[in-house]
Amino acid sequence: MKALIKSLYQFIKEDFNLTLYLKVILFTSVLIFIEYYFNTYSLYKDKYVFDNKIYIVNFIAFSIAYYGIIGILRTDKNCKIRLSLEFWLKSFISLAIASVYIGYFGYYGIDLGMPYPESRFYVYTADNLSGIFTMLIHIFLVYLIFDRNKENPFYGMTFKNFNYKIAILLLFIAVGISYVGSHFESISNYYPILDRTAYEAFSKKYNLPVLLSAGIFEAAYMTDFVMIELFFRGVMIFGFVKLLGKKAILPVATLYAVIHFGKPLPETISSFFGAYILGIVAYNQKNIGIGVVLHCALALSMEIFTLR
Repeated sequence: MKALIKSLYQFIKEDFNLTLYLKVILFTSVLIFIEYYFNTYSLYKDKYVFDNKIYIVNFIAFSIAYYGIIGILRTDKNCKIRLSLEFWLKSFISLAIASVYIGYFGYYGIDLGMPYPESRFYVYTADNLSGIFTMLIHIFLVYLIFDRNKENPFYGMTFKNFNYKIAILLLFIAVGISYVGSHFESISNYYPILDRTAYEAFSKKYNLPVLLSAGIFEAAYMTDFVMIELFFRGVMIFGFVKLLGKKAILPVATLYAVIHFGKPLPETISSFFGAYILGIVAYNQKNIGIGVVLHCALALSMEIFTLR
């Protein structure tokens, strides 16, 4: 734990610039205020939820968040970042991948002949697994084009330098955070996601053990968080460190908060700081393993603590 705190402290000490960080926090706060006061993004997201325009809506929102912070970084004369052609191409493609991943609805068009409400189980499970096709394949193509010869193997997907002791400690901390968070009304009303899946009706209809159906969904749910970590801590940090250095973390923190729009406000706010800390951990550890463990622990324990 001391080593983790020391590495976080050292990173922040070297990177911290009060004026710059205040600008980043202010910009992020304005985006959050606009969304939760006017529901700007959520209104368009709900309007085009089953329309290809949702990808454009997502791309605009994500671009404002990401490039907005890039613009703020450029105002700091001591911040040396390279906005080369590679940066613009890779960031454009990466944000496009995220836009499709977050908004993908193609699985709704697959008719498996399931009656309602049992079909909800399929929809929610497919939603969480869809990232394998909408994100993983495209990330691999980005890797082949831009980053195949880099030192870090496939955006931090490695157990090299993985600290098991820190992972176990953070796992327990994550469970504690989930327990506290589960007592917030806005969070307890939103979770568990499992309750929305009609998993009990699905189990009864197809004569399956309830725990098996619940386990299938939760496994798919955890898969989604692996995809999230691969993209936000892997691609968006390891893929841009050469171009942005340590400053690759700040734009991702704001972007990560924006993808939480529509979720409970405390979760959105904490996602900004969580993304910043996880970004530092990934940067220092040179892998996304800690982020995967922490994210899955948070999500799964929140499911358990809010289960009714």
